[in-house]
Amino acid sequence: MKQRISALDLKILVSEIEKTIKGYRLQNIYNLVANNRSFLLKFSLPDSKVSLIVESGAKLHLTDFQRPTQQQPSNFCTKLRKHLKTKRLSNIKQVGDDRIAVLEFSDGLYYLVFEFFSAGNILLLDADLKIMSLFRLVDEHENNSRYAVGTTYSMFDRSLFESKNISTPHIFTTDEINSWVTSSQERNDKKALSINKLLFLNAAYLSSDLIQIELRKSNVDPSKSCLDLLTNKDLLDTVTSVLNRCQSEVSSLLDISNGEIPGYILSKKNMLYQEKDETSEDNLEYIFEEFHPYEPIHKLSDTVKCERVMGYNKTLDKYFTVIESSKNSLKRQQQQANASHRLEILKNEQSQKIEKLSNLQLLNYKKGELIMIYSDVIEECKKSVQALIDQQMDWKNIETLIKLEQSRGNEIAKMIKLPLNLIKNEITLSLPDNDYDEEDAESTDSDSESDSESDSEDESNQTTSKSKPKLDKTVDIVIDLTLSAFANSTRYFDAMKVAQEKQQKTVKSASMAVKNTEQRISQDLKKLEKAQKQSKELKQLRPKHWFEKFYWFISGDGYLCISGRDSSQVDLIYYRHFDNENDLLVSNDLEGALKVVIKNPYKNKDIPPSTMMQAGIFSLTTTNAWSNKMVTSPWFVKGKDVSKKDFDGSILPSGLLSVSKEKTYLPPCQMVMGFGLLWTADETTTKKYKDARAARDEEFEFKLVKGDESLPTKIKELTTMLAKLGDFETQNAELETPKNAEEDKGVDTIDTESTTESINAPGPNDQIQTKIRGKKSKLKKIKKKYGDQDEEERKLRMSVLGTLKQVEQSSTSESVSTDLSSTNSVQDRKLKKKQQEAHQLRKLLGELENTNSASNHDDGEADDNTDEISIKEPLSSTIVGLIPSPNKTDQIVDCIPVFAPWSALSKYAYKIKIQPGNLKKGKTVSDIVDFFKRYTNSLEKDGADWFDNKNMVELINQQDSLMCITASKLKITYPGGDGNK
Repeated sequence: MKQRISALDLKILVSEIEKTIKGYRLQNIYNLVANNRSFLLKFSLPDSKVSLIVESGAKLHLTDFQRPTQQQPSNFCTKLRKHLKTKRLSNIKQVGDDRIAVLEFSDGLYYLVFEFFSAGNILLLDADLKIMSLFRLVDEHENNSRYAVGTTYSMFDRSLFESKNISTPHIFTTDEINSWVTSSQERNDKKALSINKLLFLNAAYLSSDLIQIELRKSNVDPSKSCLDLLTNKDLLDTVTSVLNRCQSEVSSLLDISNGEIPGYILSKKNMLYQEKDETSEDNLEYIFEEFHPYEPIHKLSDTVKCERVMGYNKTLDKYFTVIESSKNSLKRQQQQANASHRLEILKNEQSQKIEKLSNLQLLNYKKGELIMIYSDVIEECKKSVQALIDQQMDWKNIETLIKLEQSRGNEIAKMIKLPLNLIKNEITLSLPDNDYDEEDAESTDSDSESDSESDSEDESNQTTSKSKPKLDKTVDIVIDLTLSAFANSTRYFDAMKVAQEKQQKTVKSASMAVKNTEQRISQDLKKLEKAQKQSKELKQLRPKHWFEKFYWFISGDGYLCISGRDSSQVDLIYYRHFDNENDLLVSNDLEGALKVVIKNPYKNKDIPPSTMMQAGIFSLTTTNAWSNKMVTSPWFVKGKDVSKKDFDGSILPSGLLSVSKEKTYLPPCQMVMGFGLLWTADETTTKKYKDARAARDEEFEFKLVKGDESLPTKIKELTTMLAKLGDFETQNAELETPKNAEEDKGVDTIDTESTTESINAPGPNDQIQTKIRGKKSKLKKIKKKYGDQDEEERKLRMSVLGTLKQVEQSSTSESVSTDLSSTNSVQDRKLKKKQQEAHQLRKLLGELENTNSASNHDDGEADDNTDEISIKEPLSSTIVGLIPSPNKTDQIVDCIPVFAPWSALSKYAYKIKIQPGNLKKGKTVSDIVDFFKRYTNSLEKDGADWFDNKNMVELINQQDSLMCITASKLKITYPGGDGNK
């Protein structure tokens, strides 16, 4: 399985990454849970976020998946954050054809180096290429220099980023390849290298598989010895042309203008795949094995399939993501295979035991019957042997005599089987079997050693000598000389009964053993499944809708309601998303109330009162009405009565809106909110819902709103506001210029004075911290002397001494300097805030002008950023793609947390009531997630049509859940009255 990128892979990846994230700012760096060598770098621009994954020595690629990160960053990660956070990525380059990638930040202020050879490394360099921090210390060896903090990194210089990096393809010659062969002979005296290995060692950036493919195309065996190149000129010319073809293939891969370089993923058939259980998610048919930027035709077979993915970064992202997410499935599959193997072995052992006992019963029954049939013969045999014993003949002589009689054809002697077991007073007789067949013969030979409990050991000694089954029609039976024939038969019948009882017990114990083993296996599988659930799975990053940056919810009637989180977002909603002709503004008269905008997607349909009430409840959640459980009335106004102009015609400050007509008050509403989940589906399911909504709109003849007709007016208002802010900045700059000049002149004097002061008279903190001999006792004396003195008496005594004026002057100067510094800091903060507002308004004005020009020209081209693309889609289509209660046939891919009035969540499958209480947001969210998990289990037990079978609730980002909640102190009201929190 391929786990590391090659030099060719890195070259392609860097070219794609450079086009994607160059100019972005590094938002943050995280340690990944997967291993301590993996890091996640988050880059961002306004309305655009990109994640980059790097594993030291292994991989580097962009990702579309949300990966679990460590709660606490490592020391190395903290160091990277300290220097690189919020820095702009100026460039990213590969060092020649080596497996080294360099990220340049802030035009050369810092460099972040990724090494993918050997054990790998990550290094942070300063502007002089000195190592500031590194992931792994490297000692000095023959092939590499020492890596440590403070040493200079010598693998590249600043010219790497200054040059345009236009390299001409290298043309290989026969002399060059001959020199490779000669040098390889000098290094390896014992064994010559293969042609493929020779070429790869000397041109590693061309990839071993690519060289192998081209060699096979030219009918050259890659495993052939490289020494043949010295004697075969045609072969040498062919290999030279192969290398040049590989070089041109690599150049063509890198010359794709649009940056979409296709990748190929090889998958091998899983040996543990079970065709009977095709529907199971853990039953993987194919396992990812390799990835390449070209089609690996030399590795294709019946058990190997190749998948083409557009974009090489996406190829690696899919490859490593699937491998990481399928680890648990493969582990579970292996566990199930081992469990079934264990169970099968146990069942076979138990069935063999039962079969042996059954055969033993049959054998003992047959022996008892034969004894009864041949009782006369048995008695004669007994008498003849007993007579010899009674004569006190030696036992060896008895056996010799029996052999002699057998040779003479004595029928009685022939039935007696030697050797005799006279030490136990037993003999073995071979009696004819009337019901003989081959199976009986085999069972007789295999089981005769255990014919009864009393004589099993004796018979085993006699029968173990026979390795092959006898095919004569006789059964060997042990006869006790002290018992009669019928008594011997009774002994075998008793043994049969004992075996029968033993068989019954064995059957019971076998079933119990199988049950216990199955139970133990199921417990082990459950433990594994629980461990898998606890380990966070990978979740694909979902492109967010334009309204998710605000507070938002969808009313019970299907209308989108949005509200700004701060004053700048209120302005953004008004200028960019508020349609004065169709939308409504809902708020209330309490301090801190939200200004909720109800988006109406239809021109010829009014917003229902229930939606207004829900928006009114939502606006009250940030006020004291929530915490004090007040019942109050919100109000609404039409969009055409809302503007940013004050009564005197001036533009209102940021976050304020003007209402020109009287407000319409709604009935008093209670503070009952809820937390629910909206579900997003795949393209097919989403299209189904959108088509159904479009058909309904067409049936009722609803006219969709196409654009904001009040856009030109808003552009004028924004221009006026920016002009005022510009005047303010100019005045500030004019005022600050002489002031700064004066301050600059007085800096030296102030610094000198303060320095002198600090030397002569240390500050109070220094006095406290400095330990002086005898100081403690002196302070005790002062306390004792002046302990009863009040402030008035102290001032009188100081005036008598003449020190009061000095103290007052120093305190006055200190207070003046403090007031000046605080005034300056407040002014600086105000100026900075004004500058930020001006920057945001300029950006917003540019976007509105672009939107206006696009609508005027009607060119239909969308902007690059994701928000504009989302807004181009009709609002009704966007909302209908968010499913409150999915059907069984819907293919759900993700869920979105929503905080909304309880009445708006009536159609939601997953919801819970929230009221004013004492819980904090974080605790509330964790309790809600636990409740949703339990609710999923109950739905599964009840056999519901649809439930969260993919455990998406566990993958909800807690930050997203917290961001959607507007209220502060909460209480969860569980359904069914099972307790409140």
